[in-house]
Amino acid sequence: MLKAVLFDFDGVVVQSELLHKRTFMEMLAPYGVTVSDERWYREFAGTGSRHIFEVLIKEHGIDLDPAELTEKRKRIYENYVRGGELRETPGVREFLKQLKEAGMMSAIVSGSHRTNVQLALAILGLENQFDLIVSGDDLKVRKPDPGPFLHAAERLGAMPADCVVIEDSVSGSLAARAAGMKLVVVESPALALIKGPDLVISNFAGLDIKKLERLWA
Repeated sequence: MLKAVLFDFDGVVVQSELLHKRTFMEMLAPYGVTVSDERWYREFAGTGSRHIFEVLIKEHGIDLDPAELTEKRKRIYENYVRGGELRETPGVREFLKQLKEAGMMSAIVSGSHRTNVQLALAILGLENQFDLIVSGDDLKVRKPDPGPFLHAAERLGAMPADCVVIEDSVSGSLAARAAGMKLVVVESPALALIKGPDLVISNFAGLDIKKLERLWA
């Protein structure tokens, strides 16, 4: 039965995935690097900035330090967020209120930097809506490894089988399934590549706890 809801952050709580991609492309455009939206969601979404830079600079033979690129991109992204270019996903605020009122536990489980997540939550006024944040800075493993979701469930005191994961990427969906959790997918260019989600939503409008509880029926 439903005990906890584990949210990916980028592309799920906030509509930020393509904003993230934009920062990578702006930095790497002078070197001729381009990535389609389909490849981004299939291969890179949710896997962490350093990993993305390591793959792309190796692929294109670019002699740059991925650690330095990661820090620079983090600052660029944060400036965009402070500039008001980030939007929450429709209906997420109301859905989080439902969870709070029902006493249901919730967590963000993201590959993003903790400061990126906290900044976005603060600007959108959502900083007190989650019981736990697991960021890409907290663990050595990243999605598609199930470790981040299993860690969140343990911290919340919930069994994996009693958790629902809400994701939008291939890597996150694979991690959720490997963790033995129910999977809700927010529509994205990755949807056709994700096998057998328990539920697909376009956003959070109309989603309620009862719909999630029926996943166990």
